[in-house]
Amino acid sequence: MCKRIILSIAVFLLVSCLSLSMGSYHLSWSELLRLIFGGIVSEQAYLVFFSFRLPRLMVAALVGGSLAVAGYIIQTLSRNPIADVGLLGINTGAACGSVLYFLLVGSYFSELNHYQYASLLLFGLIGACMAISLNLLLSFRGSQVHMMLFLLNGIAINLGFSAVTTFLSLKINPEDYDRVNHWLEGSIATASWETTRNILPVVLISVCLVILTAKHLAVLRFSDLHLMNIGFSYGRWRLFFLLIAAILVSATVFVAGSVAFVSLLVPHLTLLYIDRRSQILIPCIFWNGMTVAIFTDFVAKNLFSPNEIPLNAVIGVIGIPYLIGLYIKNRREIDGTSA
Repeated sequence: MCKRIILSIAVFLLVSCLSLSMGSYHLSWSELLRLIFGGIVSEQAYLVFFSFRLPRLMVAALVGGSLAVAGYIIQTLSRNPIADVGLLGINTGAACGSVLYFLLVGSYFSELNHYQYASLLLFGLIGACMAISLNLLLSFRGSQVHMMLFLLNGIAINLGFSAVTTFLSLKINPEDYDRVNHWLEGSIATASWETTRNILPVVLISVCLVILTAKHLAVLRFSDLHLMNIGFSYGRWRLFFLLIAAILVSATVFVAGSVAFVSLLVPHLTLLYIDRRSQILIPCIFWNGMTVAIFTDFVAKNLFSPNEIPLNAVIGVIGIPYLIGLYIKNRREIDGTSA
């Protein structure tokens, strides 16, 4: 396990350095080292590194880490290895709330960035909570949440909020339409230090809360009947973790749009070498989420440079084959068990 953790750290550092050095303006490794350690570089290199590359790297890291932790929460609560925030409609709910903000406010707050970011986060959180609340309302059977219904309703809610989001995006003014449409496809091209400052406290507080309550999250993998027999307040804790997942997803949606598959891939990749009962599981999931998101953004901005492709297009190339492989693996395990 120790070797794999060291390898994951090395991969993160390598991907980060590549992302910081490569782009439409190339920074050599010597320039990169001087920038990191305070050496003398050209004014243009200094501007590219500190005004564009570094804040973009930090936003990508926060987005990836947040989605990875939110994905692990959803997979644990639903007891389904292929569940993610997209499957349950959380990210489309957050995206719908954010697009509603553009419809209601539009460009009126274009010069008040702090208020704009705060409003987007609030509207996104409301949309995500609406998606979760609707799902829970439809999934109750008696006094318990039926988890199979929870997943099936999530798929329907995801499609419903996606349709509403498309409708709302067509109603906004033409000046905002292109920006919103590009944002919905997944992009952090407009990342800045202000974006980082706005989401950093939200992400760190939420992830720290998950780390501190990780034992309660692990217990929620068991059936409701078992949890009831041991006297565990599963209803209250389930709502708590769903709210944390909604906050994490809302924080990412309002800066990067709906980014798929990160929340599905990363928990599985981490569980390959970290035991589920380990105290470092959540930090490792967050770390690996950062690595995947930085690598995805690196490919998105460099594959067809100077043009960028949506993050979803890149992560989909990795995510869809992995999802198929995961399905085949689980099917073989089920067939082997029943045999």
